Amino acid sequence: MTSTSLPARRHNGAAIRAFRIKAGMKPGEFASKASISYSTLDNIENERKNASLEVLYRIAAALKIPVEAIVRDPTALEIKANAS
Repeated sequence: MTSTSLPARRHNGAAIRAFRIKAGMKPGEFASKASISYSTLDNIENERKNASLEVLYRIAAALKIPVEAIVRDPTALEIKANAS
């Protein structure tokens, strides 16, 4: 019997952080706007945890972008996050 492995869950923290910075929002302000805790946002952005689908939708709504923009292939994502 052969075993097939499932693809690893993709972390989306880097994309979320880049979109947040591009939108000019600080982490605490953004977490509040997305109705999530600061620690949840920190864990997601630092890729210690994956966001649930519900949280991804909240984050996308707060950023005013489609969820697909966050979860697409990171190599297709051309975001330059320049922290000021």
